[in-house]
Amino acid sequence: MSFDVSNCPRCGRLFRKVRQNVCPSCVKEIDQEYEKVYKFMRKKENRSCNVHDLSEATGVSINQITMFILEGRLSIENNPNMSYPCRSCGGPIRSGSICEKCAGNLKKIASYMKEDEQKRQEEAERRKREQSALYRSGHNE
Repeated sequence: MSFDVSNCPRCGRLFRKVRQNVCPSCVKEIDQEYEKVYKFMRKKENRSCNVHDLSEATGVSINQITMFILEGRLSIENNPNMSYPCRSCGGPIRSGSICEKCAGNLKKIASYMKEDEQKRQEEAERRKREQSALYRSGHNE
């Protein structure tokens, strides 16, 4: 029987990995941070805050708040000024992990890569046909 042991990426302590990617102490801290953020956001007078205000008021990092949103633990639906940074360019977004501009750029890059791959395949097939034709013409003499 082997144990999956790892260093906690948050605090650096060694822990036995079961379900979480962080140690039990950090799981408790994260849950406490979530409670702070959740309670702050629930108050009607705080509904116009942005992620920076929320971080300052609760002492919870913007990265952790973003993780709560991405994990679906926090909804920003009723907080019109709430957004979090795009993982690619850092611009403000309200859903997903990258903005529309970055998603469009990724689609373009993927399209170019697909075109390049098709050209390589066509070139390989052309060479194969030429070699086959040369082979056949050499055996017909």
